[in-house]
Amino acid sequence: MLSVSFTLASSFLQEHLEVLRKMPDMTWTPGIPSIFKDKSQQQLKSMLMHVAPISHNVENARYVGEAPESLDWPSLSPECVNVLKNQEMCGSCWAFSAIGAFSDRRCISKKDSSRVHYSEEFVVTCDKIDQGCNGGYLNTVWIFLQKTGTVPATCNTYKSGGGKTGVCPTACDDGSAFPTMTKSISHKNVCTGEESMKLALVEGPLTTGFTVYLDFQMYMGGIYSHKYGPNMGGHAVEFVGYGEENGVKYWTVKNSWGAHWGEKGYFRIVRGTNECGIEEQCFAAEV
Repeated sequence: MLSVSFTLASSFLQEHLEVLRKMPDMTWTPGIPSIFKDKSQQQLKSMLMHVAPISHNVENARYVGEAPESLDWPSLSPECVNVLKNQEMCGSCWAFSAIGAFSDRRCISKKDSSRVHYSEEFVVTCDKIDQGCNGGYLNTVWIFLQKTGTVPATCNTYKSGGGKTGVCPTACDDGSAFPTMTKSISHKNVCTGEESMKLALVEGPLTTGFTVYLDFQMYMGGIYSHKYGPNMGGHAVEFVGYGEENGVKYWTVKNSWGAHWGEKGYFRIVRGTNECGIEEQCFAAEV
């Protein structure tokens, strides 16, 4: 593991920002996002997790057919998808990406009459296969949601944002009994080719993970590709669309760093080249 210091990120990132600004052929804009302005290098890493392989057997599925030329769920179904959350200083992206896709897909498929914000906190604290604020696996969280399920966030609000994993609750925050758990049905890995991923996205958002390099933490907008800097850790996010701009193909991705980060909480990343490993494992869930 890389050693880290407590140098403030504002000065630490500023040095690297100057290097990025001089790089040719940039398709994205570097800067220092406000959420990282006063964060130390260790705090920057605490928002990430180890890059984990698939820990249990999972079905691989290859979709075939003709996908639309472009797709954008935040525009198609803003009432379902355009909901941005902030994991804060806890490495709980694995839970946020899964709960985001779970909530989005239930809304899109009208399993819920309107979008229900399900509880990340319940998953972070109660899923004992995964490691709470220290990270988790992209597929085992879906196993947890199939076997145990979760509750609405109105029952169990997010409390682990300070970086310390909370305690698995036995009742709602107000002391009332848990409602019936809401569960998913199944999940499958659809990262079996670019066309398969596009077709799977037609059904709803997907969860995926990728390697975060230092330059990604200086992303302000545009179509990201790794240019510079060391590996900072792994991160789980949500595919919500795809398209092409000025001849550059991209995926549209929902992050869990709040609505004021990146492109209003989203980012775009180069599509079709497995940039930073983002096309290696991604999951479509039946909810």
